[in-house]
Amino acid sequence: MGNWIHSISRLLGAGATPIATGAGQTSERRLRASVPTAAALSSSTIERRPVASLLRVQEVADARFFISALFRRRFGSDAPDYPRHFVAFYATTESSFMAVGYVHYSPFDECWLCGGLVIDERAYRRIPLQDRQAIRASGGIAEIMLRDTFAGLRDAPAIWGYVGDKQSEVVCRRAGFVRTDDPHVMVVWNPALPEADKPARLARVIGIGPF
Repeated sequence: MGNWIHSISRLLGAGATPIATGAGQTSERRLRASVPTAAALSSSTIERRPVASLLRVQEVADARFFISALFRRRFGSDAPDYPRHFVAFYATTESSFMAVGYVHYSPFDECWLCGGLVIDERAYRRIPLQDRQAIRASGGIAEIMLRDTFAGLRDAPAIWGYVGDKQSEVVCRRAGFVRTDDPHVMVVWNPALPEADKPARLARVIGIGPF
């Protein structure tokens, strides 16, 4: 999948390995310092690459290091400081990375509440055209983030989403969410969950309101 994946794995660690304390802080600083200038992203210097070598969705211990400014700009508030955090990194080269997206999951009722999904449109525009085309052909950054994170969370009884617009619903459906009886709540059910358990779980999620 390319040398850059091995590089980012060394910097961030596998899975949910904390990187926000001790030596991990140094790794994060190195990662942030590796973000290139716009000139370094010239499409003339980057050959067409498969999506697996372009985009990596990585769980981090503290996403604020990577996406605080983006979160404040898009949502008008600070990024969550409670787990779990997943950041999408675009590989500008084999050893340089740029944060381009974020999604957050909160535990609830043995399940996960999906929220805070945001794409950095400014960073996205800096990606060379041929790479943007490859990412779009695979569903786009948001869909890729959802698919990848769902894969690691499917042991839970359900993954819940609160969707407020049609465009987001289209992306969520492609990633694996399905509609419920509530106009806004969508879900990814664990296939092993008995049907009899679903109504009560749905009612409890609806009861907490938007998330």
